[in-house]
Amino acid sequence: MFDVASSIGVEVQFLDLPSLEGMFYRGPDPKVILPSLKHRPRGRVAFSCAHELGHFDLGHGTQVDKYVGEDDDRRPGPSLEELAADTFASTFLMPRPAVLARFSCRGWMVDAVSALDLYRVAAELDVGYGTLCKHLRYGLQLVNDTWMKSRAKFAPKALRAAIAPRSECPRLVVLDEHWPKLPVELEVGDCLAVPTILRAKLPSSLRQEYEHDGRRILRAAVPGEMKAVVNDQLVTIRIARAGYCGMLKYRYLEEGEDE
Repeated sequence: MFDVASSIGVEVQFLDLPSLEGMFYRGPDPKVILPSLKHRPRGRVAFSCAHELGHFDLGHGTQVDKYVGEDDDRRPGPSLEELAADTFASTFLMPRPAVLARFSCRGWMVDAVSALDLYRVAAELDVGYGTLCKHLRYGLQLVNDTWMKSRAKFAPKALRAAIAPRSECPRLVVLDEHWPKLPVELEVGDCLAVPTILRAKLPSSLRQEYEHDGRRILRAAVPGEMKAVVNDQLVTIRIARAGYCGMLKYRYLEEGEDE
């Protein structure tokens, strides 16, 4: 999502602002300002970026969205512009063909997949687990309320622990032969799980910690952009500094390179 914004001339910048959900500045040099990932999960920040880009595409003026917890009584009702930007973000990040493709490439039925499988698909679409579940129920109407209730009880932290029980990490991605033709996005300290049956040549910036349930568990240790080979297919892996603040174009440089 960040690359898309940059490709159409909208500068993306990450700041150490825990009270910010996202900001769009409309001017001669339009900008999207987002909080560092140390303040929000990756999927939520990507959705905020798509939301702010919606303001841009829909011709809205400068917008500042403050962070308000979902259970906060001060949470205001969304305006028509906010609803429109949310609809834009959901449709852009999770269009029906792309969502269905993530399941069909593995022979999965949407209404039968486990919470762990949903977590993996959410990472591939660059959205949060809960966001994907809600979109499947209310946006695409592919599942019912009973399905939604059964999946909503799983927290992302518990799902990460089920995949990598000995690795506390803010983000975990499962990389297999069905990964879409997009970069794997990590920050230093995040983890990558790779099935042991795959022929995988991974960069040294990923340090293997152990194996669990048929997967190698690796931790992102060094920032940079590098290539991996998975079943003879090239996969780009991009690692940013933990809690990176700054412009998108410097996101994958090592400490001091952008100074």
